[in-house]
Amino acid sequence: MMKKLKSNKFIISLLLFVCIIFILNPISYAKSSLDAISVWAFKLLPNLFPFFILTRLIVNMSSPKQNFLDKFFYKMYHTRNSASIYFLSLLSGYPMGAKLICNMYELNRIDNIEAKKMLSFCSVSGPMFMVGSVGVSILGSYRAGIIILIANILASFVNGFIYRGKKTTIKPIDYKSNAKKGDLLYDSVFDSMQAILMVGGFIVISFLLIDMLVNLNILTGLANMICSIFGCKQNYSVVLSCLKGLIEMTRGTIDLSATSVNMQIKTIIASGLIAFGGVSVFMQSLSFLSKLNMNKRTMILQKLTQALLCILITIPIALIFI
Repeated sequence: MMKKLKSNKFIISLLLFVCIIFILNPISYAKSSLDAISVWAFKLLPNLFPFFILTRLIVNMSSPKQNFLDKFFYKMYHTRNSASIYFLSLLSGYPMGAKLICNMYELNRIDNIEAKKMLSFCSVSGPMFMVGSVGVSILGSYRAGIIILIANILASFVNGFIYRGKKTTIKPIDYKSNAKKGDLLYDSVFDSMQAILMVGGFIVISFLLIDMLVNLNILTGLANMICSIFGCKQNYSVVLSCLKGLIEMTRGTIDLSATSVNMQIKTIIASGLIAFGGVSVFMQSLSFLSKLNMNKRTMILQKLTQALLCILITIPIALIFI
């Protein structure tokens, strides 16, 4: 109890400190918020919101019976109904995988153990973001976007296999009815509106956090320290971009594109940052999965291995085709 109280006091003190910093430089941090809202409104909202609605309708209206792909995924990853969740999450991108896992859990179509396994391969970015936003718009290379997409798909498949665990006897579940009180479309739109606003909120917080850490010389100091240890001071801007990307992947890839390193290196780093997702995606996923009591350390480990696999897969492809 005392530890919890001390932890709360520390968090409250930290939040008050953040408020003071914001008040001391309101113009700069208001711009950070606007930049974050711009990314959310023009890059994520047009793509994510329609998919949030459509996938919610698909999940609620679909049959609990498994198709042939679900059976294949069950043999591969020991999870039910995971094929549909994987392909829908891949189509939509972050944080759709976590949201769909939560929806399936609420409908009693998977249990808690299956949800944890599924998160290791269903937490993926979407092709529109990887190819269109990162490849074409940010890096200026359609080929780089395709390589990032292929590497992320392959990495998610392998990552799921790593965390599938032993095959266990899964007890039958009494499926909840898909029918809901009121209009199904209204419920789906309302649920999706809440979800997309929450995503926007986390992006704003992430952008503010990055700029505060830069202004307080924390991120810049850490980047300098890493460069000194590894003797790579000429790549300071790349290291700083990576640190920003670990917090918010879109911000990291945007800053990475402005560095002087070649397209091969940019593609490899961007691929790893997207596979990891960053603190922003992690917090978004965690908010959707709050009912499942997910182990945070396991979630972080899953994303770290996925990022490492993605980098290892991207390296040979980028060296050959770029």
